[in-house]
Amino acid sequence: MHIEYLYYFRAFSQNMSISKTAARYYMTPQGVSRAIHQLEKDFGVKLTLYQNNAISLTPAGIELSKRLEGFLGEFERVKGSLAGYRLAEVNASSARNRKVVTISVTPCVSMYVSALFNMQKVGLFEFDIRLKETSIASIVPAMDESLDEDSFSIISIPTTEKYRGILREMCEKASLAYTPLFVSPLVVMVSEFSPLAQHAAITPEDARGHSVARYQDTVLGDALDDFILEGDVKTVTNATPVINERIIQDQAISFAPKLVESGDSFLPGTITTVPTEGFFGTEFGMLLTEPARMSPCVKKIVAYLRDRLETEAIQGRFAGTFKLC
Repeated sequence: MHIEYLYYFRAFSQNMSISKTAARYYMTPQGVSRAIHQLEKDFGVKLTLYQNNAISLTPAGIELSKRLEGFLGEFERVKGSLAGYRLAEVNASSARNRKVVTISVTPCVSMYVSALFNMQKVGLFEFDIRLKETSIASIVPAMDESLDEDSFSIISIPTTEKYRGILREMCEKASLAYTPLFVSPLVVMVSEFSPLAQHAAITPEDARGHSVARYQDTVLGDALDDFILEGDVKTVTNATPVINERIIQDQAISFAPKLVESGDSFLPGTITTVPTEGFFGTEFGMLLTEPARMSPCVKKIVAYLRDRLETEAIQGRFAGTFKLC
């Protein structure tokens, strides 16, 4: 789906004129018509209706028109936010002598926590930060073998003794230290049309019989296998849009840290979150080398993370979604 087609449809729904919409975007009327027809194919519904030489919106078209303002507004805000990262890349390429600190993160950190830390903001440090997404199984051996002191990791683990034990063994073998930062309770992401959306809280027993969409190759997803019947689990690619589509269309449920509630850009309007009981939480922490090998740059970032978390826990937009360790 081309995002610009949504802009064309929004303009058309406001003026109800193909020719005016075409003039606004310096297009031909045929081009606008083709864009609308393509949207109808993408969504699988009719958006416009021709009758008595007049064009109008179908109920589905009216629904799309209502939702587009918020969606495209959020899209513009995301583009604005990402502009800072683009500037950071430009600065990095024009300043080859700047030091680079590599931070390896697990998918859960990359998805939910990067916005919380906001470490790549232009001008925040006198060095550049590069985030690298990978699995815990890959992070620990890489840190053990690396001779580069300007690197560390931020990881996520389920708050179960099983996974704490696995992490302890990995750290002992690699002579690494794990420092927990905060814990975020687990919530269920569910379609607002599902009966589960009305529950005050969802237990493992409530989830039985429901299709559970879980992310592939993630520790959080693997841990859910201990709570969910094997026949109910549908493992999908680690892509948020795929999960969201499955929740809405297949009436499936999925799980995420409570941090997901802090960013409405994560969830479509038809997906809501429900607290869980009897499930684990998600703990986020740092994997670090011994202090003697830790560079001044890494120490600065660690101090920044702690200050940032203390601020967010009290008054930031993430307040109430996590508890400091």
